[in-house]
Amino acid sequence: MARKTRDPGGIAAIALDQEGGYNKSVEIKCSQCGAGLEVSEESGFIGCPYCDSRLYIETAQSVQHSYLKPGINPEQVAGVIAEELSKRELTQPVSVIQSELVFVPFWLIKLKNGLLRFPASELEIAELRDFSIPVGAVIPYDPEIEGKAKVEMPELSLDDILAGPKLEKRKDEIVKSELVHIPFYKTDYKYLDQVFSAMVDAGAGKLYADSLPVSASPQKDRYFLTLFAILSLIFLLEAYLIPKFWVLILVYLATGAGAWYLIQANIKQKGY
Repeated sequence: MARKTRDPGGIAAIALDQEGGYNKSVEIKCSQCGAGLEVSEESGFIGCPYCDSRLYIETAQSVQHSYLKPGINPEQVAGVIAEELSKRELTQPVSVIQSELVFVPFWLIKLKNGLLRFPASELEIAELRDFSIPVGAVIPYDPEIEGKAKVEMPELSLDDILAGPKLEKRKDEIVKSELVHIPFYKTDYKYLDQVFSAMVDAGAGKLYADSLPVSASPQKDRYFLTLFAILSLIFLLEAYLIPKFWVLILVYLATGAGAWYLIQANIKQKGY
């Protein structure tokens, strides 16, 4: 049975011998240039010394290993969330409680007539299953990111993906397999008095979440319709009770000013 270990840099490796245990070393071929590589059990994500490709080693085979550079910094996370919420007419300030940069692994399978993407680990946000990898922006994996952010290891092996229903009968169409790490800010934030969790795409600055604050539009519409009805009744009642026109105008002005002050305070409290 395959097991995962971690080397001093925190990288896992899988190398099987015929009895299901670890080899001290195993020779594989670079998936890019075909050069023979000797891989020890301490290896996992490695670089080919012949073509400089970054590789992921799994069960005595190698696949190209790439990643996407973050395009936004931690200070921009709150702005990304606020912009998305503003589209839902939620305009109160967003307060980020905590935010961690995490590189999430995906399998990228290039077919003769297209590309397929598969999450390589369990996703905390289901919406990420539809994440579209910007293939043209990925670059060879840089091990230095491991000292700056959390890099998640694949939980689903390439063999698991190839045995799945989408690829089981299309293996002859596969041109190349690649492991790609995509950066996200795993974030907890506060909106009004509630705390929400989300993943912010650190490349394109897009928000992914299973739940968001509820849009205030329906409640806001009901609120203003109710206010209109109440004020209309008050004005009609004042017109009925006050016969003198100039007195009525003064009363209208006082009522309007008082209503404006109370409504503004209430709107701010509700976050409309």
